[in-house]
Amino acid sequence: MSSALYTSATSVDQAHEDDIWHSKWFPGKNTLATAGSDEVVKIWDAKSGDCLGLLKDSDFAITSLDINAQGTRVLTSSMDNRMRIWNIDNSSANGSLAAAKPALTIDAGPINAWKSRFVQIVGDEGNKEIVASSTNCGTVKLWSSIDGRQIQELNTSRPNFIYALAVSPDGKKVACAGVGSHIYVFDIEASALSCTFSGHSDNIRSVSFSADSSLLLTASDDKQIQLHDVRYGSAISTFSGHQSWVLSAEIHPDGQYIASGSLDTKVKIWDIAQRKCMETHSQHSQAVWDVAWQRSSDEVVTMRPMLASVGEDCSIKFYDPLLA
Repeated sequence: MSSALYTSATSVDQAHEDDIWHSKWFPGKNTLATAGSDEVVKIWDAKSGDCLGLLKDSDFAITSLDINAQGTRVLTSSMDNRMRIWNIDNSSANGSLAAAKPALTIDAGPINAWKSRFVQIVGDEGNKEIVASSTNCGTVKLWSSIDGRQIQELNTSRPNFIYALAVSPDGKKVACAGVGSHIYVFDIEASALSCTFSGHSDNIRSVSFSADSSLLLTASDDKQIQLHDVRYGSAISTFSGHQSWVLSAEIHPDGQYIASGSLDTKVKIWDIAQRKCMETHSQHSQAVWDVAWQRSSDEVVTMRPMLASVGEDCSIKFYDPLLA
C-alpha cells in the first residue's frame, strides 16, 4: 500500500508458530524482539527480516515483553507466573542468542506478573533499575531487578485484573488498566495515586506514555483510543475509527502521530493535532496484537522511526517512513 506517511516494507510470515502478542525495539537499533503464545522470544533484523536469535526458558506462553532503555536487558512474563530478566550484550543483540539463559528468574506467585516493565529511577546516587508487574487483583508490584524480592505494592482499591501496564520514560510514574473502564496513574516515589481517568466504556487493552512522559495513550474494547495529560489529570482527545477492539496504541517519538492495531486486522496511523486517521494499513489477515515505533537510545537518535506490527496471523510487518 502506498501512503503519505508510511509504506509497507519487510514482512516476516510465520515468524512464530502461534500468535505474536508483543513487539519491542532495541533502542537505537534496527532490531526488534517479538514474543507470544509459542513460549519463545525472537530477535529480528528489521531491514532483512532475518532472525538473529532466540530466548527460551519455559514451555509457557509469554504474556509480557520489555527491553530496558539501554538495550542491555530483556524482561519477560510467562504463564508459569515467573518473570525472567535476560542480559544482552552488544554482540548478542546482533548474533546468536540460542544458548542464553536468564540472569534472574522471579517467581511472582499466581497471576502477579501478567504484565511487567522495567523502571528506570534516576536519583542523586545514580540510576536504579527495578521491575513493575501487574496482577489480577488490582495491584502493581515493584521488584528488585538484582535479587527478585518484592519491594513495594501500589493498590488501585479495585480488585480487577490489570492487563495493561506502562512506565513513564522518566521513571516517575506507572499507569495501569484492564478489566473495567478506569485508568490509574501512580507516582512511584510517593507510592501514591496521582490521577485516574474513566473516559472509556469497556475494558482497556493498552496503556503507553509519550516520550516526554507528559501524555498517556489508552486503547479499549470500546473501539476507541484516548489521549490524556498526566500532569493535570485531564482528558485531551478521543480517536474513533476501528471497527472492533483496539488492542494496542503507541505515540510516535516526536509526539505527532499515534499508531494503533485492532481486532479488525487494521493498523491505523493518526494525526494527534488534527485528531483524525491519516492512513490505514491492511497487511495483516487476523487481529493485530501489538504496534511499536522504533526507539532512540542515549547515543543514537532515530529521526524517522520505523513502525512494526505483530498479530494473530503469526507475522511481523515493518513500515518505512516516507514523510513522518
